[in-house]
Amino acid sequence: MTVCLAITDMNIGGAEKAMVNLILGLPRDRWNVQVINLGGEEPLAERLRSAGIPVHCLGVSKRKPARAIRDFAAVLKQVRPQLLQTFMFHANVAGRFGALRAGLPWVVGGLRVAEHQKAWHLTVDRMTAWMSLGSVCVSEGVREFSITYGGIPEDRLWVIPNGVDVRPFDAAKPVDKKSLGYDAADRLALFVGRLDPQKGLPYLLDAVEQVAAKRPRWKLAMTGREGTESEWFRERVAESAFLSRHVKWFGFRDDIPALLKTAELLLLPSLWEGMPNVVLEAMAASRAVIGTDVEGTHELVVPGETGWLVPPENAEALAEAMAQAFDSPDRTKRLGEAGRKRVEAKFTLAGTIKAYEWLWARVLGLELRP
Repeated sequence: MTVCLAITDMNIGGAEKAMVNLILGLPRDRWNVQVINLGGEEPLAERLRSAGIPVHCLGVSKRKPARAIRDFAAVLKQVRPQLLQTFMFHANVAGRFGALRAGLPWVVGGLRVAEHQKAWHLTVDRMTAWMSLGSVCVSEGVREFSITYGGIPEDRLWVIPNGVDVRPFDAAKPVDKKSLGYDAADRLALFVGRLDPQKGLPYLLDAVEQVAAKRPRWKLAMTGREGTESEWFRERVAESAFLSRHVKWFGFRDDIPALLKTAELLLLPSLWEGMPNVVLEAMAASRAVIGTDVEGTHELVVPGETGWLVPPENAEALAEAMAQAFDSPDRTKRLGEAGRKRVEAKFTLAGTIKAYEWLWARVLGLELRP
């Protein structure tokens, strides 16, 4: 069966990596997969092409929805898939209108985050929901949010959590701390994410100041993409004696498994999420997680068993969890090891792939072989 998977862009991010991992894991004898990317020739597009997956990059601006719908429909008319699975807001909407224009009957959306920031996204999604069979939510938290705040009927939502392939983390070797500018005796925490208001950066930096004042060997390594808080972040770090000594921003890096093996734990102080891949990756690397009690994260992290959950927007609670983690390294290690076992039991990539297969087979009226 030919299925088309569509996404807003193919830069390296959580939703994008999850889609690529899904595609690469699908059995080729069952599914002929093609990809529609609203963005341009971005890094993950080439990765799929190198694996023999056709990728159609439309290169359209989010500010030109009419062109996006026209070009989307043109690809669908060319490919003629039996089913379209979309990921992320702009691809969801363009896919619905494009499929209607192309005469394609089966469309399934993908809700990857609890959208607390852009209320108009919720309105547009609700108004166009009739054009699809429903949407896959990446977590129970996103499903509950979509029902309560998005107004989507619960019988039009399915939950398929992200999964993680543990093999890259087993193969990864720690990075030499000196190559990162640290002393061998320094102890590292890692943050992975955009410099964006969603990630709770003010609370993270406030907490770091509190913890670092009494722990000179404690350091925070940060990696990810630039964002709307980049300028503020740099100014905030530069003006603080503690932060300038304890926090380093490395920009984008593609060696996250190795960085996780170098650090003792992951910090994710987000104000909202969906199902953060980086938390799954930390657990796959046997690293404890300090995260906020938000969508997705609270389904992954078990307080006292695999890490710590703290309220969002609470620097004091975050600092207390960080202090506990670094003052009790043996316990922190045990929590990380328990996180790895939890991933192996509940959040495998194979399980995610199988769940999508069963959903698509149900939509298409197929009997899926085991």
